[in-house]
Amino acid sequence: MRMKNPVLGACVGLAAMLVVAFPANANATVNPGVALTPEQRAELETGLDLFDVSDADIDSLINKLEQGIRWDSFSDAEPVEIEYDAVEGFDYAISRYEDGSFIAAGIEQSAVASDGDVAPLSVGGCATSGTSAGVAYGTDCTVRVDSGTVSGEFKASWSAWSGGASIYNVGSGHVNYDLGTYNGDGSFSSSTTSGTSKWTQFNWSVNTGAWGTLSRYVRLTVGPGGAVSSANY
Repeated sequence: MRMKNPVLGACVGLAAMLVVAFPANANATVNPGVALTPEQRAELETGLDLFDVSDADIDSLINKLEQGIRWDSFSDAEPVEIEYDAVEGFDYAISRYEDGSFIAAGIEQSAVASDGDVAPLSVGGCATSGTSAGVAYGTDCTVRVDSGTVSGEFKASWSAWSGGASIYNVGSGHVNYDLGTYNGDGSFSSSTTSGTSKWTQFNWSVNTGAWGTLSRYVRLTVGPGGAVSSANY
């Protein structure tokens, strides 16, 4: 069931590399426009539709992209709404913006056994637990963030308790799609300071031509309140 939380002040998926996105650190509202091929336009439409962007907003967002006008999700604009929704096996927190753009931060849903219980770890796939002896666990779960123009993910396991957290077995970093030319295989980095929360992120860079080289990351943060995903795109 979808829950909506209005806030002051709209995230997406498609498959394969896509040549769309604006530099997150750009100050200008207008950048060089993007000339989409029919295939790229179709993929973008499919990805936006997957996250329930309206037909009118899809047309408007693509028109903005082709004119080099930044989407609200790539600006300092506040989301107008935050939804919690399940999409293709992921639980997403979807921040939606006034122009129809969005950021979808997700964590893979837990595997479920045939009797309806959470599957044991040996079954494979993401498995999570309630608190056991004061510790909550997540095992081999995919962390993913989609924006309609960029998507990255990786796998991780974690544990969290009232006084701290741990993230381990990190790997399988993957760029699902991005603009321009993806440079290399990416890398991981993690928080090094003490505290009750920990984060680990998968980093990569892309060469966008007219916009230069941009750095990206998708991040998992774990603390006493649970696990959340985020990104800088």
